[in-house]
Amino acid sequence: MKPLWEVVRDLEYAYKRGQLTPTYLDVYAEKHGERISALYALCAKNFLTVQHEAGRNDHVLRDEREMGIDQSAVARAMEENSREMHRELRKAIDDGRPYALRKPTKHAQFIRKDGH
Repeated sequence: MKPLWEVVRDLEYAYKRGQLTPTYLDVYAEKHGERISALYALCAKNFLTVQHEAGRNDHVLRDEREMGIDQSAVARAMEENSREMHRELRKAIDDGRPYALRKPTKHAQFIRKDGH
């Protein structure tokens, strides 16, 4: 991993040459051991615009209806997920322990209290 100032310098150099694209960021991250999300965050923080690339940013250019996303189905799924989470939180409150301690894990360190 490079120092932060070198990464920012490289991104600015690519931006000025017009080469700052998603493919450039992917290659740069793989070559230098950086996280892609961190590179995008650095670009946003330093006001460097990542250019659109044919075949890479189609999801940005399309409308949700064209991509076939059913917003009502997404809303129903999110609502069901929210209900399930509230059920689990209520059970955790009833037990008197934080939810993190009641969460089932592969290697549980805490034994559940089942009212015994």
